[in-house]
Amino acid sequence: MKKGIVSIVAVFVFLTMAVAAFATVTPVINIQGTHGSYIWRSDYSPPAISIGMQTDEIVLADWWLLCLAPTGWKYFSVAYGYWFDGSYPSYQGRLSSFNQTTIPTAGLDFTQPGSYLFFFGIDKTMDGQITTESLVYDIQSVNVFPAGKAAKTVLITIFDSFQVAVFDKLTNSIFGFSVGSDASPIDPTRVKKVKEVSDRVGWASDSVAVVAYDSNMVTMIIPNTANNDRCEWVLELSNGDFAWANPDWVAFAGKTVTWNATAGLFEYGGYHKQTVYFSNGQAYLDFACNLTDGFVAHINPSDISYVKWNQDGTNWDELLAWGTLQVDVNSGNYYVWMNSGAVSGSGLFSIIMRDGSTAWINKDKWIYSGATLVGERIVVN
Repeated sequence: MKKGIVSIVAVFVFLTMAVAAFATVTPVINIQGTHGSYIWRSDYSPPAISIGMQTDEIVLADWWLLCLAPTGWKYFSVAYGYWFDGSYPSYQGRLSSFNQTTIPTAGLDFTQPGSYLFFFGIDKTMDGQITTESLVYDIQSVNVFPAGKAAKTVLITIFDSFQVAVFDKLTNSIFGFSVGSDASPIDPTRVKKVKEVSDRVGWASDSVAVVAYDSNMVTMIIPNTANNDRCEWVLELSNGDFAWANPDWVAFAGKTVTWNATAGLFEYGGYHKQTVYFSNGQAYLDFACNLTDGFVAHINPSDISYVKWNQDGTNWDELLAWGTLQVDVNSGNYYVWMNSGAVSGSGLFSIIMRDGSTAWINKDKWIYSGATLVGERIVVN
């Protein structure tokens, strides 16, 4: 199992999955004394963070207390009582039960708007790395609005591999979206889905960012969104209507975001060319953004089964060299490392969809390192 930051990010991307069932170790993290997500104001004093644990095991373990803040990863050091940059174990030692204990917030800057995802985990493989097979954890969030903004402002936080949309549930209405010319607040019970609709995947139901809306929640975690994108944020209502983001009522955090009034789109990040690197008979494909643009058809990453190198002289159905889609934790880009066989000679890259169909590479969208193009073929020296 791959360890380290990749495992940490995987934990957060799949927040909707149930916590692993380790009945004998139960870590709990609370915000303001309760177990739930919070909307906070950047001009407030820091929220109270506390952790507790119940266990009947006496084993050595890595203790992880992490925060994914708008400025990056933070970890709490038990030795110093302070939050430092990075992702390292907070403590290494024996497990023991203890009641909820307040954790200092020194080192965390809650004046920065955005989402703060707190993670308290116990890894019974004590090696200074996260091992998902032996990990049990709890997670909570604090969503900070900018100072001077009304509490009813919608907050959208943009991370590399997922987005967070925060609504004010205290007013029992959602501000920041308009239904046609009607700019009145929306009753949360009318909301069916929250969508980030990319201009590269279509404006309708094929958005890469869709989650069901729970009116009891304030935070919508939307996975598989583009780290470099032009988009609109949409609420799909139960009667089939759509509500569109009103930029005057939306605050953004996590990425540099500008409102393009002419195109009518939010823009964040930047665009990069997709690249294929060849090394030692292997290939590394960098998709440059997680919409996997660069194939003849626009592709939703969740629909991809695997990527193939289709070499001349072999049957197109043979798996001479192939790999599965992964996420680069530094850039948020999707990539594939061809993990079997040799990538050499003349051939083409293709991707096999989960429905069995095939999409072929668009050569005009890619840069090649260590290869030349001859006709419709990629020639690897």
